[in-house]
Amino acid sequence: MKRPRPQPPKDAPPDAVWFGGPISWFSISLTVRADDLHPEHVTHQLGVEPTHSQVKGLPRSARADAPPARFGSWTVRLTSEETDEWDVMEAVRAIIARFPQAPAVWEQLPAGAQVRLSFGLHLETRNQGFSIPADILKFAADRNIELDFDIYSERTATV
Repeated sequence: MKRPRPQPPKDAPPDAVWFGGPISWFSISLTVRADDLHPEHVTHQLGVEPTHSQVKGLPRSARADAPPARFGSWTVRLTSEETDEWDVMEAVRAIIARFPQAPAVWEQLPAGAQVRLSFGLHLETRNQGFSIPADILKFAADRNIELDFDIYSERTATV
């Protein structure tokens, strides 16, 4: 059962300023990137359809003026709008559960491919964060997956 999202006390003053707590919005993506990458091969290898892919030399989008891609890439992305999960690490577990668990499968990706698990984190207040448990670190390390963090804050609170 999913844990309930932490909430401020119901009897808190309306002008109270809150610090900490869970990340309010996030996106998580797993990307395979290489010069000679063919997205259909990665799809076949990992058994998951990408949410975005590109082939080196082909236009990066359907726009008429789109520049050609400088590298091949294959990405599966999960945003907070696509899941009711509020805990970043549980969402990571949900995305990596889609993929083969055997490290040997990942070793068959193109030579020199960079595999990255990216976190886009949007903070509403100071002191929001999370920890990365050992099972996620082990999954990434056993498959040579880099962890990448982009942290955004639209407003900053002052004390």
